[in-house]
Amino acid sequence: MAMHHRNGWDWQRAQVRDGRLDFREPDGLDRALRDGFFFVDQPPDTDLTGGDRFARSFYLPADSGDPYRGFRGWDEQRLGKHQGYFGRDEDQTEQFFLSSAHWKDVYPPEVADQAARMRDFALVVLRSVLARLDLPESQWDTATGGCLSGRGTYTLTFNHFRPQVRARGLNVHKDSGWVTVLRSTEPGLEVLRDGEWHPINPTPGAFIVNFGCAMEILTAQSATPVSAVAHRVGEQNSRGGPDRFSYALFVDSSLDGEVSPGMFRYEPGRGLVLAGRFDEFLDRILGNTYRKDTTGLY
Repeated sequence: MAMHHRNGWDWQRAQVRDGRLDFREPDGLDRALRDGFFFVDQPPDTDLTGGDRFARSFYLPADSGDPYRGFRGWDEQRLGKHQGYFGRDEDQTEQFFLSSAHWKDVYPPEVADQAARMRDFALVVLRSVLARLDLPESQWDTATGGCLSGRGTYTLTFNHFRPQVRARGLNVHKDSGWVTVLRSTEPGLEVLRDGEWHPINPTPGAFIVNFGCAMEILTAQSATPVSAVAHRVGEQNSRGGPDRFSYALFVDSSLDGEVSPGMFRYEPGRGLVLAGRFDEFLDRILGNTYRKDTTGLY
């Protein structure tokens, strides 16, 4: 079991080697599945310059000489439901959501390329986790809503935390889908384990990876249940410190009913059992996350 240290939880760390997760500890994968969060080394050839620059610029007024600025005008009316720029009074964060269908048309080319690489990296992580489960490989793509065959929903989301806004940093929530790959360089992320909030301080050269509700629902009755853990970002202090930035690649099931009827749970001896529509679940999780008096839990 993961040890509880004075400065937080002893989060596991892995690297991707030969197309699979290779943990530093022999039982690292099992511990990571229980913890719900872990670190994964960034691939040596991963250039994060584009994403880092976009995170620090997307909300700024347009400038003809800077293609990374001026994205407030890309909103739901222009891009579709849950897409584009959002600025809310309940949280310090302002955000930019964009699914893979729009990456090449909206993001600067370097960001679109990085998004695709982060998606592919996330799918390697997902396959490594599925291989640890008692779910037959022939059912993986169906179970995950078409994710493994390129038909899932892949969203790159940017966060700018505004310390001058007096509000929570980001509300308590669980991610909706399968795997999240987070790029963060400043502290602030906190995870709820055993009734206590523990920090996940960024580790240089590593992504933070966590699991979402769809993974937890799928595996709850399996031999290897996977945790989707509640997390939040604490209020950022405005005492002259820098703004906080982060961005994450989310892997969710397809929202197209012809591709996937929804979320499944796996019951040993019975197989996949439909647990509900994913689009309705996503609406509920996101709605509760960004309201003032609710949390994004289920």
